[in-house]
Amino acid sequence: MLLQWCTLSPAGPSKLSAIRFSSPSRVHSIKIFPTDVQPFDQCPDIIADNHIVSRTEPKAFFLDVYFNAYPVGSPVDAKQKLKAPNALMPTVIPYAGGIVEYAVNMGSEFATRLMIVRGDFETVSMAIYGDVVSDSPPKSTTYSPLSLPTHSSVPLVPALDAAKSNDPTALARNLLALIPNAPSLSLIIRLMFCLKQPNDDWELPEFPHLYSDLNEEEMDIDLDTAFRSLSRPVMDDISSEQLHRFAKKVLEAVGPRDNAQSYLIAGILSRSASQTPEFSQALMQALELETIFDPSTLDEEALLTLLDATTNPDISRLLKASWFLNVLRAVLAPPTVTPEMKKACRRLSDRVGSWTVFDQALSGVPDADYARAALFLKDIGKEEKSFGIWLSCITTHEDLLAKIRDAPAYEGVYPPDLMSGLKPSEDISHSEFMAFVRAYVGVASVLAVYAWSDSLPNLHCRERTLGVLRLWQEIPGYRAIISPLLLLPQMTFRLECMTIGNDPPTTAGINAESLLYALAANPQSFLNPDFVRCVRSWEPWSLTWINERERADIERAAEIAAEGVGGAVEELVAFAKEGHDAILDQGRIRALRVAVAVIMHTLEDNTESGTKCGDWTVLEAVWGEHTHGLLNYAIDVFTRISVEVKQGFSLTPSPSLTIGLEPLLLVTNENLLIIASLYAFSITTSRAVRMLVSGILDMYSCADVASHESVANSAVRDAALLTKHACANVLCAFSRNLQDQSKCGLSIVLRTLFEQGLHFDNIDPTRRLLSAFYLVLRVLADDGDLPVGWMPIVIPQILTPLTLFFRHLEPAHKVQLVQRLVNLDRGVLGLGDFLVQGEVKRLASFLKVMAERRVVAQWEVGARLEFVTGLEFVAGLIEGEDGDWCISSLYQSEWGTVMTGLLEANIHSRHLGMIAGRLAENPESLGIELRLSIVAVLLRGVQVQEPSVRRMNAFGLISAVLETTDEKDRDPERLLWEVGHALGAIVESNDNLSSLDSESVVNTLLLLDSPSQSDLHGLTSEQWVKLCTHLETSLPPNMLPMLPIIKGFHPFPSPPPTISFLPSTLTIPLCDLISLLQPPASLPSTPPPKRKSPSQDVLGLVAISPPTAVLRSPAVTGLTKTYTRNDFRELRQLPSARQNTSRLPSMHVDDFLQVEMSSSPLVQPVAPSGDMLNLSPSFNMGQENGYI
Repeated sequence: MLLQWCTLSPAGPSKLSAIRFSSPSRVHSIKIFPTDVQPFDQCPDIIADNHIVSRTEPKAFFLDVYFNAYPVGSPVDAKQKLKAPNALMPTVIPYAGGIVEYAVNMGSEFATRLMIVRGDFETVSMAIYGDVVSDSPPKSTTYSPLSLPTHSSVPLVPALDAAKSNDPTALARNLLALIPNAPSLSLIIRLMFCLKQPNDDWELPEFPHLYSDLNEEEMDIDLDTAFRSLSRPVMDDISSEQLHRFAKKVLEAVGPRDNAQSYLIAGILSRSASQTPEFSQALMQALELETIFDPSTLDEEALLTLLDATTNPDISRLLKASWFLNVLRAVLAPPTVTPEMKKACRRLSDRVGSWTVFDQALSGVPDADYARAALFLKDIGKEEKSFGIWLSCITTHEDLLAKIRDAPAYEGVYPPDLMSGLKPSEDISHSEFMAFVRAYVGVASVLAVYAWSDSLPNLHCRERTLGVLRLWQEIPGYRAIISPLLLLPQMTFRLECMTIGNDPPTTAGINAESLLYALAANPQSFLNPDFVRCVRSWEPWSLTWINERERADIERAAEIAAEGVGGAVEELVAFAKEGHDAILDQGRIRALRVAVAVIMHTLEDNTESGTKCGDWTVLEAVWGEHTHGLLNYAIDVFTRISVEVKQGFSLTPSPSLTIGLEPLLLVTNENLLIIASLYAFSITTSRAVRMLVSGILDMYSCADVASHESVANSAVRDAALLTKHACANVLCAFSRNLQDQSKCGLSIVLRTLFEQGLHFDNIDPTRRLLSAFYLVLRVLADDGDLPVGWMPIVIPQILTPLTLFFRHLEPAHKVQLVQRLVNLDRGVLGLGDFLVQGEVKRLASFLKVMAERRVVAQWEVGARLEFVTGLEFVAGLIEGEDGDWCISSLYQSEWGTVMTGLLEANIHSRHLGMIAGRLAENPESLGIELRLSIVAVLLRGVQVQEPSVRRMNAFGLISAVLETTDEKDRDPERLLWEVGHALGAIVESNDNLSSLDSESVVNTLLLLDSPSQSDLHGLTSEQWVKLCTHLETSLPPNMLPMLPIIKGFHPFPSPPPTISFLPSTLTIPLCDLISLLQPPASLPSTPPPKRKSPSQDVLGLVAISPPTAVLRSPAVTGLTKTYTRNDFRELRQLPSARQNTSRLPSMHVDDFLQVEMSSSPLVQPVAPSGDMLNLSPSFNMGQENGYI
């Protein structure tokens, strides 16, 4: 809401203005209007009634704003609030003209009554928006359910959305039109990136229309002259004859092979690559490059020049020949080749092949590698010349432009981020890739316009262009494209110049600071020396949009990057040594991310250079800091960060995170990457691995929640997905250790996951268990990377935690885990059989306990849950593609006991019927008890009309099972009772009985025919007649003679059995769920006795040592006194001895006096000396003590 509209003028020598609010208010934003602007244009009645017109002078200035801090929402009385100090919250507003709105984040703990404004202004018109805050907000007495908010991205206007434009360069051309007499976009691209002109040419009146005249050299020219003549662009309308004539002169100048000639030819190709397409094609037709380039004449400089040249598709296509690739292989062959040469050769070889991949991706061929094509664009954006050549080609080659114009429509809101390399090629569609290419072309073209407008300079065009770039940098998809391109040397330099001397503030300067600040959020930017030099040049208190604290944080990160790997190691180790006391804020997170990025960049030199110099460099830096064990320090850093993240996902209310979740997730992802890289050449302990795995489980659980689609912030979701991916990769790296599987490898990883997955430390237990399960599956992936023969070594060590973890999983997850283990085991250990039989044994034991307690029929929530999950697990394994092993395992288990117990309890479920049907397919290997139970279960399924039983030929399976049994083993009375009720249910539910297998029914009845039992319970006479009539018409002729036997059965109506059906899911009231989750009450117990005095404790040792020996021990000297003669009686006769007691004087002393003792009143039996001396030392009483 609008809190205040005012036009302020400074008063007094301090140039202060103040706004007082009538009640405490929380300001959300401040909008400043320039002069002669009518605010509130959407409310014309307000403007007409009040004649409101803004007045703001001058056009640009700084405003110092102070808010009086008024505490709200705290339980303090009015007197305490009156005594609160007048604290002021300061902020600075840089106003550079126009209508600008500034967001104010006051938080929820404070409001304000007073706003003070100071600055070098004459007048300023502003609107203040916010909310009125009351001291005690009213509490709602009624509950109103709320739905989760839906988050939708706001699409860009078509003019700014290059990803959906048929001409992605249209916006750049429109911005270029703001400059009077502007040259063409293609000429600007060449001048800004490919063929940079000297300063003297910029002063010429003909500039920028200064072209190379290829006809001025009528005589023969050498290669050096031809190379220098191409320092300027050629005209777009140059004739083909001139181009071919020049190419012929170059061919004539070619001489014997040498390094200089190879470099000049590469330079000519590079300078022609950005020109009109006919130029490079003419050179390719004229020159015989196979006679020019060979391994002996290609040095690093020539290779890098060819790298730029091959950004042109025509040159790249010609150099893709096998002869040139063989030349590159020959360059790499000598063992003395430098790492720089290796890196240049690999990049050139990849660049030559990438144009073909990119062209196929543009065409949308079925097997196009979109991921590699996107990485090709990422690679060319690292050097200005390659970037300019590609942009010139993509905007001038008609065949490439046609593919971009005719691309399929893209339905997404923003272009996808394909340069991160995280999305596999098969998950990228052609429309997504083309949207990405269009966005890349649009951003690159606008950057060329910005460079041109800044070079002139043209302030209006530059300001508008920077505004577009700033908008794109805040949008996913565009941000991933623009950020690396802004790190090109000239772009960083231009932005740096715009941040210097920005007083009064300008819109372009504010936009430049915003762009640099966004770049500083990515630690990869600090690997660019030009960016590091830029941010280190900022003077304190010299910036407009970036505050001083943020500037200092960025400068600190730049210093770490400038110091190299040594400074990065120092920062990482220092943070790790602080432990849990380490303070995590935005600045420390930035410093850590830069330190990790520097170390990772050093380690990545192993791949780019083909050597191990990166590992050695890191080790030398660690030793240079007089420390060791960088991997352990990295694990400590990860542990500290995981604790911080975990607080934000705790079940109990906890203080809100002091920093955003996105930077925490990003630093976690990057720290995990360095842990995986360091592990390859480091040594660690089991304790460190356990601590790492536990932290990874915490982070994976939190990231899994943050990656949900309901999270509004897409940046947080993307960071969470990166973190989850890194967590799984690190565990796989530690699990694939071939050196010590039992101590620091797969055994430790799996054991920790099993144990910590069941350790619910104030977080969602279901989410934690599920995360542990997913990580276990990821570790146990059958990808061929697991150590050979690991199961016999690892499984015995983790069998107990594995079994416990397995019992807590959901049935579907149990099935997945067992199937994965069975595939890895391949029958060596029989681990699947062990888990299945253990689950069956647990169900059988549960039934036995319930039967002993006589509560089998009282199926409470816990019992139902046990059997629902158990039966679903077994059914899931049997339904699998390879379920035969599970069936064999059930043969050897107590499954018959389980089925019998469920039958006796009149319990049935769809999973039980399905299991019985699968077991009935091969009954020969089953025991007789299990066969009869299978028959009974199938008949129960028919009785309750269970769908899974109805789909199978139940009576066919029943008759097949009964045929494998002997007549003496059958139980006709019991089974006929079940058959009768099953037939009654069929007749009752079907009108025509067409689906009934009459032959199987007859066979079943014949197998159960017994002279002693002919009653079919559950069938009425009418039902029996209907069934017999159907049998007469449906039986084949050869079975009609059996009908008299069948009709010999007698229907006997009886009520159907009460069968409880276990549902697939359980629904329980909330109160029952709460009672189940309540911890069990502690049983009352007798408290432990109070501790006795020291002398009593010593006397308690009499049981293990002779009493006399204890009393004479030096340890109790002074604690006891030996009474002789009448000492005890005399002591008891004292008056003080009888106070506060009702006991009579002891009378046993008189008797004791009659026994003559020399020392002690305690009577000890005297043993023969010979036997006594033969006792063990502890009981051996020496003669010197006077006992013998």
